Amino acid sequence: MKKSNNVFCSGYSAALGLSSVLAIGLTIFPAIAQQTVERVEVTGSSIKRIDAETALPVQIITREQIEATGAVSAEQFLQSVGVAMQGNSNSVAATASGANSGNVSGVSLRGLGSQRTLVLIDGKRVAGGGTITDSTTVDVNLIPASAIERIEILKDGASAIYGSDAIGGVINFILRKDYKAGEVSVYGGRSQDGGGGVTRINGGVGWGDFATQRFNISVFANYQKENSLFGIQRPFASTAINPQYLNDTTSGNTFPGNIVPVNGSFGTRNPTVGAASTGPACPGPYSTLDPLFPQNRCRFDPAGLVSLLPQIETTSVFLNGRLSLTKDIEGYGQFSFVNKESRTIIQPVPISDQFALPPNHPLFGVAPFNGFSTFLLRNTSPFYPAAFVAARDPTLPNLLVRYRSALTGNRDFTDKAESTRWVLGAKGNLGRGWDFDVAFLHTDVKLTERDNGGYPLLSQILPILNSGTVNPFGPSSAAVTSQVQATNFVGTAYATKTSLDSLSAKTTKELTDLAGGPLAIALGAEARREGFTTSPSPQIQIGDISGYGGNNLPQNKGRNVGAAFIEVNAPFLRTVEATAAARYDDYQGTGSRVSPKFGLRWHPVKQALFRGSIGSGFRAPSLTELYQPQAIGVTAQGLTDPQRCAVTGSSNDCATQFPIALGGNTALKSETSKHASVGVVFEPTNNISMGVDAFLVNLKNTIIFGVDPAAILSNQARFGSFITRGACSPADIATFAAAGLPCVGPITSINQLNQNLGQTQIRGMDFNFRWRLPTERAGTFTATLNGTHMSKYQIQQLDGSFLSVNGAVNPIVNGAGGVIPTWRHYAAVDWRRGAWNVTFAQQYQSGYKDICGTFDACPPQLHENVSRYEVFHLFGSYSGLLDKKMKITFGVRNLTNVLPPYTNVGGQSFFQSGYDPGYADPRGRFYFTSLTYKF
Repeated sequence: MKKSNNVFCSGYSAALGLSSVLAIGLTIFPAIAQQTVERVEVTGSSIKRIDAETALPVQIITREQIEATGAVSAEQFLQSVGVAMQGNSNSVAATASGANSGNVSGVSLRGLGSQRTLVLIDGKRVAGGGTITDSTTVDVNLIPASAIERIEILKDGASAIYGSDAIGGVINFILRKDYKAGEVSVYGGRSQDGGGGVTRINGGVGWGDFATQRFNISVFANYQKENSLFGIQRPFASTAINPQYLNDTTSGNTFPGNIVPVNGSFGTRNPTVGAASTGPACPGPYSTLDPLFPQNRCRFDPAGLVSLLPQIETTSVFLNGRLSLTKDIEGYGQFSFVNKESRTIIQPVPISDQFALPPNHPLFGVAPFNGFSTFLLRNTSPFYPAAFVAARDPTLPNLLVRYRSALTGNRDFTDKAESTRWVLGAKGNLGRGWDFDVAFLHTDVKLTERDNGGYPLLSQILPILNSGTVNPFGPSSAAVTSQVQATNFVGTAYATKTSLDSLSAKTTKELTDLAGGPLAIALGAEARREGFTTSPSPQIQIGDISGYGGNNLPQNKGRNVGAAFIEVNAPFLRTVEATAAARYDDYQGTGSRVSPKFGLRWHPVKQALFRGSIGSGFRAPSLTELYQPQAIGVTAQGLTDPQRCAVTGSSNDCATQFPIALGGNTALKSETSKHASVGVVFEPTNNISMGVDAFLVNLKNTIIFGVDPAAILSNQARFGSFITRGACSPADIATFAAAGLPCVGPITSINQLNQNLGQTQIRGMDFNFRWRLPTERAGTFTATLNGTHMSKYQIQQLDGSFLSVNGAVNPIVNGAGGVIPTWRHYAAVDWRRGAWNVTFAQQYQSGYKDICGTFDACPPQLHENVSRYEVFHLFGSYSGLLDKKMKITFGVRNLTNVLPPYTNVGGQSFFQSGYDPGYADPRGRFYFTSLTYKF
């Protein structure tokens, strides 16, 4: 592709080509048209077209823009530019804390989730990150920024071109190639308040001029280390106790431990805290008094011990090659290998009768466990609090202990992801005007999670805890401590492999001349094999490793996918161009469907372009959505059963973690979608351009990872069918009778299996503006704004009604929606003069309605507003060093050190408290500099 002297000009030319195919309405940074005779292929179309022929329907981010921002990863950069990632349904590195996420960082266009956003590298697919429960989410942090030439973001359903999983849109990472020089770069960054620092070194070298020597080979290598950041290092994330918001995500499993009589005669208490105690903390480093709980109860506050950001080391190598085979045909190939190791440390595991054992666990039917991780303290133990109990109920022989396993230490695990990808292909001209491109692709991600410590085996630690030799309220002897620590599991907890093999071919031809240009057609076909395997350790399979929330079983699933597509581009007049595309996808064992797409572009005058499109799509359920083995887990945080808590007051019904049923569902239906857009682009002068595009998406049969347990419990009239209850005990019957109520049995399981919920309806508008002001003496100034207004985002509930989550947290659905800001934008003012370049940028997200606090049964209209998130960045560079061979880049991210806004989502949906890690960056003010030397 011939490069333009103006990156925005180049983007403008690529844009119009795409608009004619996907026709779409999402214009970003259009600019001055520049004439050239070379035809290029752009994201969203298989038909090559003349550069600068139409307007820009995709967001194009150049390598220079990526380098200027000082972003430490693709995840951080995409978050910065705003519209690429919508809602906290995108997974980020931080959400590895407390979840089996494998530290995968995905992207979510339009807030539809990473499973509906197709990620490509040079127009070809990438294997998913391969977590134990997710075979689809692509880890964008496996693509080092140093290897990226540009990013093209198509925010329109592209099922007709790329396949069924492109309902939300496409992100295409274009790698550097045809490189004929060498360079080396070093980067360093640190946060002002400590933690989260980054060091990086990368380089590249290329040989061969394809035009004259008929070959080119380039190699790029990268090493990067990111330091961890803990909650204790940031005031906004250092505690899970927020009484001003009636939100508390502490735990009753503490050290020193809380005690509960087996018969529940005096509820949860802590014998180390006097009834009249008003001290600031309970004895012990893991527990504290909590103003939202009675004074004689300890609560465990995990926030300070949680990794807000894990420690990450990434090593990668990317190889590109081109070879002229004949005058008309070239061969090409790519190879890449990425190794990413992420170490996460979080609080010690809880152990108590509140956590169910899977039925296949060796202690499941053994007393005193009887299906739970029971810690029973008998009156024969030297640590039995006899005086405390005698003052309350001298008849009690035994106590249940709600325990935080301080003796086994913090949970410490490392996720290692190895990504291998290679492509071999050929393209050229077959004669008679037919161009072709055929390629074989193999890509896989192997993920292993290694436990380094802090995960005791329940089959080993529970007998020790129940032996009476462990002091649950203070230090134990050295011998007992050593014995308990020996129960920690060390080794590989599980391994997964996600793989994809694909053979694709396409051909294009200009058939005849129409009034506005050539009638062009593209035909293509693809056959691919998708595979997903998991290999949990034997201990995981029986649910024996504490802290994993249950058991996971092995799976080895694969399927064949076949596809064919056709695309036609018809410029009927010089000012009118129509496009049509259709793709047939057939998923083995799931079904098939044709996805059509139609678009129209009208360019009546040079200064204005109008466009629109309409189409449909579908997404087949993923392998894990269908076949993930069903297992027993627990809710992520303490919840309350309103049917029983107000009557029993039992810690088994109030602020506790309930058992949940997790897993796939082979009865899932495919999702279907309809999407449309209409837009206009104005360019009154060569230096000013602006665009507005309206879009809509209607998604049916939305696949979700279970209705949120908090929503189920708070609205049992609507979601009660997801709750399984046990029989009432005689004591329950008597308690409810005394309250004049019929007895309601205790919760034994909450259904969290994958399922089809209903419709998701989205409406919105994209805005962009660019003004370039060249001056003779002061240099060139450029102002840009790129924003999205979401006017409608609603999800259908089980009774058919719709719930709006626009400008709010989605309180119901797991895996779809997240936080949907009404408005978000990225604005910048850039100054360039000679070797100097300075950019001042603003990253803005509007505030939103929060979910209720854990102690606040508020109706939606009374939710607290989460403050807007407005962050400023300042970047600069000077490229005049060493005869212009060296460039220094420097800058400050979050210039004014803005803290993430408080939200109740933190702690309820994540282990991080006080903020949403998918919405804001916890680093704060961050300084960076880099040096690049070219030779």
